[in-house]
Amino acid sequence: MNRILLATAAALGAVLVTVPAFADEAPEVKHVRHVEHAAPARAAPAPAQPSWTGAQVGGQGGISPTAQGFAEPGAHLFPGICITSEECTETPFSFSGNRNVSATGGGLVGYRWQFGTAVLGIEADGNGKGGSSSSYSYYDTNAYRAESFYGTVNQSWDASVRGRAGFLVTPTTLAYGTVGIAFGSVSGSFAYSAHEIDGLGTASAVGGGSWSTTRSGLTGGAGLETMLSQAWTLRLEYRYTDLGRFSENVALSTVCGGTCGSPSSNALINLHPTFQAVRLGIGYGF
Repeated sequence: MNRILLATAAALGAVLVTVPAFADEAPEVKHVRHVEHAAPARAAPAPAQPSWTGAQVGGQGGISPTAQGFAEPGAHLFPGICITSEECTETPFSFSGNRNVSATGGGLVGYRWQFGTAVLGIEADGNGKGGSSSSYSYYDTNAYRAESFYGTVNQSWDASVRGRAGFLVTPTTLAYGTVGIAFGSVSGSFAYSAHEIDGLGTASAVGGGSWSTTRSGLTGGAGLETMLSQAWTLRLEYRYTDLGRFSENVALSTVCGGTCGSPSSNALINLHPTFQAVRLGIGYGF
């Protein structure tokens, strides 16, 4: 019995000694590999939208068909000795249409305001050109009388002050219309000669003259303008301009060698100058 007790006590002592020993041992440390995570990439900022607001200067050039609308209705006709109605029939003289296409070029200045996709502006421009037209006619109206006519008209420069309004087809492309007041130089000349011979004598009328004036009228058109950069733009524009209707008088002198009728003392020239223009332009904004 005593032996059993001694063996049991010894076993308990061994257990008590072993447990603190395990408790004193440091726990095993597992090494964890540290992984650095890169910060999430930031989204690239959206590109700044171009602005159409600001002043602009530039140059332009292209072609300009001119129509002169020259008409001399025949009021100047020297009737001479009116024996028959045919002798006193007045002979008109006129020419019109786009008889000349000239080069044109000049400069422009303006200001634009952008409101969302709408762009409004005001602009002035001036251009030189060489739109000249002329015509000559000769009539042998009957066995007694012959007449000759010669007329010229020239448009040498034009200018305008206009409003512009359009919308952005893309952030960098503007479609627009333009309308305003136009100015232009119109000069010209006219010469006339008539001669009549009949049994009662001879009569003649000759005359000529020139004029130069600045006219005003209306102009309108449309175009496309695109940004090459925030500062530079390129445009293509079409415009039609009407400089109005007006008249010029040219004095005539008559010589009567017999019985004369009632010759006119002047020729009345009715004019209606118009022109078109297709221009390519470049502008600088600031």
